[in-house]
Amino acid sequence: MTLITSISLNGFRNYAGASVDGLGMPFIVLVGDNGAGKTNCLEAISLLSPGRGLRSASVSDMQSQHNHQPWAVSAKITDRDGDTIQMGVGRDPQKPDKKIIRADGTTLKNQDEVGEILRCVWLTPHMDDLFTQPTAERRRFFDRLVATYDPSHSGRMTRYEKATRERLNLLRDEAEKGKAADTLWLSSLENIMAETSVAIAAARMDVLDTLQKTISKNCGDDFPIAELSLIGDVETALESSSALSVEDMIREKLSAFRNADGQTGRTNFGIGRTDVRATYVDKNADAAQCSTGEQKGLLTTMILAHARMVAARFGVPPILLFDEIAAHFDSRRRNSLLDLLSDLKGQVWLSGQDEQSFSHLENKRIIRIENNQLL
Repeated sequence: MTLITSISLNGFRNYAGASVDGLGMPFIVLVGDNGAGKTNCLEAISLLSPGRGLRSASVSDMQSQHNHQPWAVSAKITDRDGDTIQMGVGRDPQKPDKKIIRADGTTLKNQDEVGEILRCVWLTPHMDDLFTQPTAERRRFFDRLVATYDPSHSGRMTRYEKATRERLNLLRDEAEKGKAADTLWLSSLENIMAETSVAIAAARMDVLDTLQKTISKNCGDDFPIAELSLIGDVETALESSSALSVEDMIREKLSAFRNADGQTGRTNFGIGRTDVRATYVDKNADAAQCSTGEQKGLLTTMILAHARMVAARFGVPPILLFDEIAAHFDSRRRNSLLDLLSDLKGQVWLSGQDEQSFSHLENKRIIRIENNQLL
């Protein structure tokens, strides 16, 4: 397995300076009162993997009020071959709204390089009502799962989003300032959007298909079977048409929506509007109509299946971060979850207020968080 064996937090959130080592265990349990900084510690770990971390916070928001040096998180990581990597992420002193990631002193330039070292997937209380939150939240959640399984997905998303922003800027200038947009440049941007849209949608569909098959094989008796679906124009078109014809369709739609997009300041067609739906199979109920506990169970099913997928593809499961797992899980389901996590043979970070909630676990390291320190 991939193991985080030590971690140091400097100027990060409530931690002016804190560190802990001796973490080469399958289960790391963070115990502390509400507000002690358990979620902050898990967020710090999530930043060592591709993306913006489990809170999607801005770089400046993570700065400690008690340490004005640019925040930094560093960790020693032992990979599956037994090699040790020193990895760090922090606020760029030259560009305070940006972060930089280094491995063994070398700056990593893209998300693919980060994902080759460490992959993280998480479940937090904020996600308990994911299926009733706005569509964008579910889409971001699923795209994070796709990127963990298919590292190139992050690059595709970045390329699509950059072209989308440039196109909207041109269209807004035309709508607000009467400045005629360069049609050749617009067409070039829309061509990029069309090509990357098809690649993104195809990756989503592939991961959804593999995830569904994995869920069907084994999700545990105490967690609901989820039936997943993607609701989007591009994904639907790819089910019955070739990639080239779908690209042509997207170009035509983007061209037709230029005026509307310029007026509204958003892209009114495409992969940026796709939704991810889940059905609780045994109840034949849409996840959005289920209880909060049932929704958390469905999410847990998805994350466990995704971890198995990643392990099957790369030989090691991702680092799993489960924040406050006692919420909405009774002791039977909590113990069942811990057994399933143990079966994954990867490192799992857990948090909770009561150490007794984790007494079922073997091979664990308890870290108590008091006075902004990791003990």
